[in-house]
Amino acid sequence: MDTFEHFRQRNYFTLCGILTLIGEMQIMYWIKEMQNAIGFIEDKLLEELSIEAIANSANSSSANFQRIFSIVTGMTVGDYIRARRLSLAGQELANCGDKVLDVALKYGYETAASFTKAFARFHSATPSDVMRGKASATLFLPLSIDINIRGGFKMSRKIIPNIPVIDNYGNEVDYGFNLLKALFAIAGENVEKAELAVYSGMANRFVWKPGKWAGGNEVMDSINETPFEAEIRLLKTIGWDAKYITVQRDSDGNPLNMDSEQIRQDFVAAIDRGYPVLFQTLRCRRLNMIIGYENDGRKLIAKVAVDATGGGHADSETEILDNWEETMTGYILLKEKRETAPERERLLDLFKLIVSRAYKTDDICDKKVGFAAWESYLHDLEHDDFSSLDDKQVWKRMGIYCDGLCQIWARNESLPFYRGLAERYPEWREELLAAAQALDACSQYGGFLWSQGFGFEGEKLQKFRLKEGRKILADEGHEAMQNDMIAIEQFEIILKKEGFTK
Repeated sequence: MDTFEHFRQRNYFTLCGILTLIGEMQIMYWIKEMQNAIGFIEDKLLEELSIEAIANSANSSSANFQRIFSIVTGMTVGDYIRARRLSLAGQELANCGDKVLDVALKYGYETAASFTKAFARFHSATPSDVMRGKASATLFLPLSIDINIRGGFKMSRKIIPNIPVIDNYGNEVDYGFNLLKALFAIAGENVEKAELAVYSGMANRFVWKPGKWAGGNEVMDSINETPFEAEIRLLKTIGWDAKYITVQRDSDGNPLNMDSEQIRQDFVAAIDRGYPVLFQTLRCRRLNMIIGYENDGRKLIAKVAVDATGGGHADSETEILDNWEETMTGYILLKEKRETAPERERLLDLFKLIVSRAYKTDDICDKKVGFAAWESYLHDLEHDDFSSLDDKQVWKRMGIYCDGLCQIWARNESLPFYRGLAERYPEWREELLAAAQALDACSQYGGFLWSQGFGFEGEKLQKFRLKEGRKILADEGHEAMQNDMIAIEQFEIILKKEGFTK
């Protein structure tokens, strides 16, 4: 996909978007301060840039600066910095013949692979193609603000301002929590990650597809027996009505039930109200977020998770979805706020769900869940045969097992919520604190692999190849499963106190 085909050398945005926000008397002040900030960015493009430092250069708070910058330019500060760096990197590769790795390091990328991925998304060409003259580098000029903003791209565009950072460090479960927290924050609600972790069901579940070695076990969709089941249940619990569509396709991939014009109107209406839209595509079953549109919704602007490099964290990147009708598999949009059920009722429903999933013996979409998933995961871990696999295949197989560990680590996110409940519900205090203690112990298994010297390269990878090494992990996993069982037993005790039986 040519994500940045719309970039042009000189284009225009009017300042009408900020007139209602800050008033005409302050326009000239903000023009000056925003230009100062852009100059500050340009001077330090090769250095580590923080939002705080950039905002200070404009004599503004970080939150206010980001909001104004987004409204004025139609893009986030991070997207602007990324576009400028990649534009300059493209010019250097085209004209100077520098090594790809040298250019990558110069512009803040830790590996050639991460640079190539970002470069290809921006330029619609690989670094080597640009170096050899087989493709042209995209030019993105510095913004210059007066009464118009020149540079960047030109089109009719609307974008929700002040989008929070949606952090991702390779743990899909944690990314899901961050995405949901950002969704509610944009909608005007401050919902803690711990509450989202528990009410989504993600902090107390385990999913494993035995012997298939396919990714995605840890994404929220993997636990759904019906489309968007977990997501809709969470929205209802938090107090939101939502509309959701699942796209059905024929054997050739053509949509069967999709009215593109109506869906386009849905997206435009949601963005105009200031509500982002959660969506899935054929490329990935994880949820991502639509935050704006261009050309009356014919192109969509989305925040899409990207993998962080060097074990660090990375914000989602902004992408333009040109042919979204061909790739979208479903979406959820917020409609209106509603009253929630009493908390006690919501909690008991939650405990019943957690317990039933833990003991479930039937598969969900060919996946084991609960304790059946634990048993399957640990059996495969100990008895899997790597003898015929090359290092790349072992690396991939290890990544699938790490999907399981990400799910177990998510129990750690639930602890503040359960401990808070223990204070509000003294009649459940003993059970909730015991459950939190057991979940805390269980969650540590999520990091056990790394603490034992396993890893994705060199000797650390070879250690994972050996059955002796993986048996250590499986033995520790059985202890973690016992702690998970203790937590479930505590929820069962609470349900029995309240008159519920299996």
